[in-house]
Amino acid sequence: MEDHNDLRVVEQRYRLATDALRELRRRLDGYRKSADVEAAWERGVPGDWLEALLDDWRAFDTDALQLRLDALRQQRAGVAGYALHVVHAEGRGPSPLPLLLTHGWPGSFLEYLPVLPLLSDPGAHGADPADAFTVVVPSLPGYAFSGPPPPTGMTGRQVARLWHELMTAGLGYHRFVAHGSDLGAGVTAWLARDQPDAVAAIHLATPGLAVAPRPRTEREEDFARAVQEWTAEEGGYMHQHATKPATLGAALSDSPAGLAAWIGEKIVAWSSTRPDGSPAFDRELLLATLTLYWTTETITTSLLPYWAHRHIAGAALPHADVSPVPTAVSIFGGERVPFPKPPRELAERYYNVTSWAEHAIGGHFPAVAEPELLARTLRDAFRPMRSRA
Repeated sequence: MEDHNDLRVVEQRYRLATDALRELRRRLDGYRKSADVEAAWERGVPGDWLEALLDDWRAFDTDALQLRLDALRQQRAGVAGYALHVVHAEGRGPSPLPLLLTHGWPGSFLEYLPVLPLLSDPGAHGADPADAFTVVVPSLPGYAFSGPPPPTGMTGRQVARLWHELMTAGLGYHRFVAHGSDLGAGVTAWLARDQPDAVAAIHLATPGLAVAPRPRTEREEDFARAVQEWTAEEGGYMHQHATKPATLGAALSDSPAGLAAWIGEKIVAWSSTRPDGSPAFDRELLLATLTLYWTTETITTSLLPYWAHRHIAGAALPHADVSPVPTAVSIFGGERVPFPKPPRELAERYYNVTSWAEHAIGGHFPAVAEPELLARTLRDAFRPMRSRA
């Protein structure tokens, strides 16, 4: 990763593939409904909900999505032989702080678009211009417009090395802060651990912390039991991703209905809910996300981080080696299917926790569900670092 000879960052326009959109419409029109097992989310996606989603997908305005993409500053970065897609928003303020945002699965860079203007131009949204960030949102290898990872995928640590090269040698940000959620939290954690000279501080949204080895505190024991129960009831997707991603990918790559069911069920389960009971994940964003996965043909490669984490040695964070970088943690809640909520003492086995907050809203996608809350959280978390970055 130290050889910068192949590192290039160029402006790029990314287009939704016309042939893929045409094929999408054809296959949506040929949807064959599966056997009805009644409308109960406990058995997976209800047939009537999926039919309604597919109807909406047929009517989805892909031209409007393309225009939205064209309005973004997008770049192509060649880093260590990998082609990375990057959304880059210059901050508007006296001294914008570089901020790296990393998404997870089944998300994409699209989930950060609601919070992007709040972070890059706070003065235009009722906040202090001194809190402005220059925001960098790369797509994980094998996601969206980024090129594929190796066939075995990449661990969070491997991706973190690419991000470090991108930010420093590629974009010239030699000191920056970083935020991540889901898989992105793992990448961000490794960034802090391996690159403390470059990373001033990190923020993690509902990080997936591993169960601690014994001896455990009482709250850590409660968390361990909750993880075991959740994994048995809800973790089938993760086991499939980590063991047979190619088998699942063959089905999801060939069927828009299968893709919509696999991703849509998780979006509904993991989103916080609005007062009317609907998921706090806009329908248009869900359809845009599905369209992005379909047109870029990346659903199979998006599963590979799970394989890599399970099979590549050294993928997991060491629990007894606390990262030196200041770490703010926010636990967002309110999901239809709640995730086990870790206790602070567990996080302190891994991180230098300088701030801890728990919210009853936000769910697994706080940038989508509560962009104002997340923007305010990031401003507060990183404000002390501005003089040091």
